[in-house]
Amino acid sequence: MKETATHEQILNFAVHTGELMLKSGAETYRVEDTIARILEKHHFCSVDTFVIPTGIMVTIEGETFSLSTKVVRVKNRGTRLDRIELINQLSRDYVSGEVSLTEAEMRLKAISESEGYKNRTVIIWVGISCAFFSIMFKANTLDFFITFFVGLGVGYLQNRLTRKHIVTFFVLFICSLFIGFSVMFCYYVFKDSIKIEPIIIGCIMPLLPGVAFTTAVRDAIGDELISGIARGVEALLVAVALAAGIGISLSASFWLGGLL
Repeated sequence: MKETATHEQILNFAVHTGELMLKSGAETYRVEDTIARILEKHHFCSVDTFVIPTGIMVTIEGETFSLSTKVVRVKNRGTRLDRIELINQLSRDYVSGEVSLTEAEMRLKAISESEGYKNRTVIIWVGISCAFFSIMFKANTLDFFITFFVGLGVGYLQNRLTRKHIVTFFVLFICSLFIGFSVMFCYYVFKDSIKIEPIIIGCIMPLLPGVAFTTAVRDAIGDELISGIARGVEALLVAVALAAGIGISLSASFWLGGLL
């Protein structure tokens, strides 16, 4: 039996899909395209979508109803590329008619409730990635292991602070302070046996706003100027937070070292 659904149900599903994509780090053009494709499947007279990094607004008009609009405020954005991939596949299956609206809603709920990697796994891989990044900047064996352990601390600190819903800017600032003070402590312990440059660079690499910057460029190229500017400013603030934290910690360490 053919499934019947009201335009409100269809609109809610489309917006919820876009909201989850935006929370997972998808580009605004991708979110708009996904919402539009889901709604256009039902042949509404008019479909208008407006997406920025912090909100979604969708309006539809049909033959049997007047304008219907839904606005959603998006908070707590992160990066979950696995979710984006699953939602992309779900939207394709729904548009092609392989799944009904009810089945699609159930799959979307399962995707939204899916957990990422365990915290311990993420922290370990942050340490490993930091250590191998340091090799790219000519780190020696001792530098490699110091970077690994400092990276573990960065991963743990970032995870704990993020779970307390602290503003990202301050989370990264505190992490960069930790990196600077930890590296300088190791420098005063091991003296000239280590090089601080590759250790610091290796530790901050996982914190750099690569995804935000890339997304900003992609949105700007796609004429999504508001989103491009917003994500560009976000990337700039992250870079400023990291630079400020490293600069303050190094200056303070050299000053304290001179006193001692």
